[in-house]
Amino acid sequence: MNIIECTIKMRREAQANYANLSQTVAGKDLKRLFAMLAAAEDEHIDNLRGINDQFKLSAATENRLSDSVCVYNPLIDLRNPGKALRNDPDAYIHLLKEEEDTIEFFDRLATEAETETMKKVCLAAAEKERDYLQMVENIYSFAEDPRTYLEWGEFSNLRTL
Repeated sequence: MNIIECTIKMRREAQANYANLSQTVAGKDLKRLFAMLAAAEDEHIDNLRGINDQFKLSAATENRLSDSVCVYNPLIDLRNPGKALRNDPDAYIHLLKEEEDTIEFFDRLATEAETETMKKVCLAAAEKERDYLQMVENIYSFAEDPRTYLEWGEFSNLRTL
């Protein structure tokens, strides 16, 4: 399996994880956030497939990866995600960290690539991951906006909303 197929496989696992989290976490806000992230993975997987098509990568590409390497390892404890996230309103920070690590991984691979094609593939993948990171941040901002307001007594907001 080439690097993009490996990434797609891991993204499918992440999508299943987000769908599972949306069912197990407490609180409607976290449920909605993880459901939106699961849906966003579909678009990201399509973007990664575009890289595969653009560079005409196949399973026999020179930089094959073992299936054992292509395993999604989330930072959130999967044994009991509800408990791990029950009182964590900023659970998305775990996802941001995972995404930043992925971007760093592809950037490092690009600098270490032995062929020009692999370097271009890794740079394209890193760019798609940056786009996805921006999407995750936008989703969180969208989900968080209803609870974001300025409360200042000086301008007649003497009672909390």
